Amino acid sequence: GDQIKKARNLFNRAIKKNNYKGTYNYCYCTKCNHFSHVVSEALKHNVHLETSSSFDIDLILNLYREKKIDKKRTIICNGYKTNDYLNKIVSIQEMGFSNIIVVLDSKSELDRLIIAAGKNKIKIGIRMAINEEPQSSYYTSRLGIRQNELVQFFRENIKGNEHVELKMLHFFVDSGIKDSLYYWGEFQKALNIYTSVKKESKSLDSFN
Repeated sequence: GDQIKKARNLFNRAIKKNNYKGTYNYCYCTKCNHFSHVVSEALKHNVHLETSSSFDIDLILNLYREKKIDKKRTIICNGYKTNDYLNKIVSIQEMGFSNIIVVLDSKSELDRLIIAAGKNKIKIGIRMAINEEPQSSYYTSRLGIRQNELVQFFRENIKGNEHVELKMLHFFVDSGIKDSLYYWGEFQKALNIYTSVKKESKSLDSFN
């Protein structure tokens, strides 16, 4: 709870200082800690949720049954989409969850999502691949769509596609938010891509 308040305060100060016209939404990533008492504490602070596996959709359903969330809560579905994960995402949308955003981890996930969704229109995000710091112990650049391919992928596969609605551009820096040239360099690249796509997409409104 204290960490959520801290993050919101930092963003609120920056929003006020820069006269920013948008809003900030905190999403708790369930894979950080699945324990019921931890997730319940986060929800007391009116957070949205981010999932990363099929298991997490079961968690969402349990929270709904316990009346800890309603169907208007934003659910960001990240991570690799197994068939089971995709089918569960579609099933909770059919139940009436109205703010699900499925973040594409790769180009191939779009076709698989459309097949799983059937007649349902799905809100989506695109994950932008980033370049790690040279000393990084992780290798995550394989996750997401390369920066030099993302705008073209949007134009050829998402723009005008009646099965999907683009809502979000997502990127992940493994070092977290640090005041470093590396972090701000990756942030600027992502922001430039966001503005390029935003000019061609009225529905795009979130930068994650």
